[in-house]
Amino acid sequence: MSLRGKRVLVMGLGLQGSGMASARYAAQQGAIVRVTDMKPAEVLAPSVKALAGLPIEFVLGEHRAEDFCWAEIVIRNPGVPRSSPYLLMAQANGAQIEMESALFFLACPGRIVGVTGTRGKTTTTSLIYEILRASGASTLIGGNVAGVETLSLLPQITAETQVALELSSWQLEGLAPHAISPQIAVMTNVYPDHLNTYNGMEEYAEAKANIFRYQDESGIAVFNYDNPWTRRFGMQAHGQTWFTSLERGGSFARDSSSIVPFQFTQTPMVGRHNLENILLATTTARLLGVSDEIIAETVRRFRGVPHRLADVRILSDVRYINDSTSTTPIAGQVALEAFEVPIVLVAGGNTKHLPLGQWPTRIIERCRDVVLLAGSGTDELLVALQQELTAQGKANPVRGVFTDFHQAMDKAVSLTRPGDLLLFSPGFTSFGLFLNEFERGDAFVAYVNAL
Repeated sequence: MSLRGKRVLVMGLGLQGSGMASARYAAQQGAIVRVTDMKPAEVLAPSVKALAGLPIEFVLGEHRAEDFCWAEIVIRNPGVPRSSPYLLMAQANGAQIEMESALFFLACPGRIVGVTGTRGKTTTTSLIYEILRASGASTLIGGNVAGVETLSLLPQITAETQVALELSSWQLEGLAPHAISPQIAVMTNVYPDHLNTYNGMEEYAEAKANIFRYQDESGIAVFNYDNPWTRRFGMQAHGQTWFTSLERGGSFARDSSSIVPFQFTQTPMVGRHNLENILLATTTARLLGVSDEIIAETVRRFRGVPHRLADVRILSDVRYINDSTSTTPIAGQVALEAFEVPIVLVAGGNTKHLPLGQWPTRIIERCRDVVLLAGSGTDELLVALQQELTAQGKANPVRGVFTDFHQAMDKAVSLTRPGDLLLFSPGFTSFGLFLNEFERGDAFVAYVNAL
């Protein structure tokens, strides 16, 4: 796609890489670039500084109708809904709506290994990347990975490069207008999420399905058989299709009843969900020709990714775990199910209007003490916890609801005993107290390391 001389408006600069990468790429391609974002300049100062020296005009703290009428191409940030009235205005004036993900796919000469899912996609993508890198292949990682500008990877990519991309539902939306999917597609699972921006589970799941929808018979797709949504999608894929299943003990081709046993179980990561991630990643690596020896060694030394059930430290025989990317109830539930020791839980935040599922049950079953951060999600959780307390006939473990993060942590630490695990797994979004879940996780790690 030629951008030279085109009037390009980047909608959503953000702080995590996508908006910055789109603006930089468009400017380097010779476009006339403007960037618009509702956040004020002082919040976006690091992103603006990162683009210093490039011919880019910034309109921050507001969206102006004139910019969307001016644009020939609008590159929307993944967080901007398709139904935005500003996008509709741009389209009405003849603008083409694009996303960073589509620009990358259209320009990438290498082989893309795409990974999506509600949970586990970062861990699975990162493990695939590490395995491929250990095999000696020219490999890069990008997509929905914090701090990585995916478009900026293009100069490093040749036809021999393999690119492991974590892809969110929003990023996958950008592929549909061009009818493109990665050559290798991996789906971890689908659970309720982002229902504040999608009209129900079917629309959300269909956005995820773009990862395999446009593959031809030469494509490879790997699906988690134990999740109903991904099992269903696996029956629809056009290319070589494999399923993975902890319940069945391994992986198998869609048209075969023969199970390849799961043997890569020696891992420092905890939880059944991480075994699912490992099975998906190792099955994919095998399909790409990596030897079992390299796969096994990589799995043994792979410790996971930041903010996802990550060990921070052990102090006074208390283990501190950072699971700040737990932004959904199912993530909070899975985190609790990963441990058998006494738990002091720090949770809470703002709601995405998702079903709480079994999370309140697991909290009452597994947590001796619970400290909550205030928010709209916390209000929902408190009601559900009270109902669960009545059902289980147990004492209330909630020791307080806090609007100040440090006060909440002080309380949680005071409740710990030797042999305990202090688990920071919020189960809700961070907005209100923090810019995002990564800043929230960094705050937890800084607090614990300062003890």
